[in-house]
Amino acid sequence: MDKFNWAKNACALFLLCAATAIALPAQTFEFETLHSFDGYPTDAASSVAPLVQDIDGDLYGTTTWGGTSSACGSYGCGTVFKITRWGTLTTLHSFDYTDGKWPYAALVQDWDGNFYGTTGLGGVSSNCPPAGCGTVFRLSPIRER
Repeated sequence: MDKFNWAKNACALFLLCAATAIALPAQTFEFETLHSFDGYPTDAASSVAPLVQDIDGDLYGTTTWGGTSSACGSYGCGTVFKITRWGTLTTLHSFDYTDGKWPYAALVQDWDGNFYGTTGLGGVSSNCPPAGCGTVFRLSPIRER
């Protein structure tokens, strides 16, 4: 009789789990565009690298083109930007060729809140004329004292 009760309870538990799994609604998502890049000189263009999220939930990234510098012609040299969860985009840095040109890779953040990245071209090296050899950069938050 004990074996019968165990089997009966196991069957009831299995049926309860199956019914719960079937009854769960499918997860759906809502898509929303937070920002559309306008290109040079308005803001930037061609954000190809993944975003990095800080502890406050803001996202940081790079664009290959755009920014305020005309040193790279009509396309700009690229930017580093911050975008909030609500879609407010702020350009944190516009590359000007001497400090780098065309960042393609994602940023990396350290424990102090600094962001590090690379550019594919630009910089002040004379070994890669005329485009430069690229740069490694750090973008540090300015802290009030």
